[in-house]
Amino acid sequence: MLVLVDVSNDRLCREIVDVLERAGHSIERGVATASSVFDLALVGTPEAAARLRQLLPAAAIIVVTKIGDVPARVRALEVGADDAFDGSFPPSQIAARVGAVGRRAAMTPRAAEQLAIDGCTIDLSAAIATRDPARPPIALTAREVEIVRWLARHAGHVVSRAELLQHVWRVSAGSETRAVDVAIAALRAKLERDPANPAIIVSVRGVGYRWGSLTNG
Repeated sequence: MLVLVDVSNDRLCREIVDVLERAGHSIERGVATASSVFDLALVGTPEAAARLRQLLPAAAIIVVTKIGDVPARVRALEVGADDAFDGSFPPSQIAARVGAVGRRAAMTPRAAEQLAIDGCTIDLSAAIATRDPARPPIALTAREVEIVRWLARHAGHVVSRAELLQHVWRVSAGSETRAVDVAIAALRAKLERDPANPAIIVSVRGVGYRWGSLTNG
């Protein structure tokens, strides 16, 4: 599960990230935007939860408050958080509660998640890509969907092979990166007009991949 963590207390944030990574979750740190893609958001205040609920009504949200701040936890639930607890909870319970909220959220149908780039429409929620409406859509694997989602989320930046291994394959960044290149080649064959001259997943020599050309984003 991809968890967005927006907690300003550095010590608490590090502890939460460590707990969730050990539980097998991928972590994205920062403030959510309307275009953010994640499975669950973990924020530090009721106000942040309220803003996120307004921005992304279907988001799964947990609030982690200061130790003993019961009124803040109550406010968090009142503004629409799915759960709220404080920093005194043991790591095992934090991981369990995040997992429980994530499972409930996964049972809720998601709105269509579509991308359009260089004449190709990619429906991530349905795991299909369409370039020619007269032809059947092309099926994408779950891993291909995650590759596209990660690259698109970081549009404008170069994503390294090590980063893809860590966040898509869920393996050590020091692992063999050939698997990434093979997967990208297969994905290009499905998405690109000309896989030999890609405009959607662009190679940056010696670094990794970028979503879109400099002109089509």
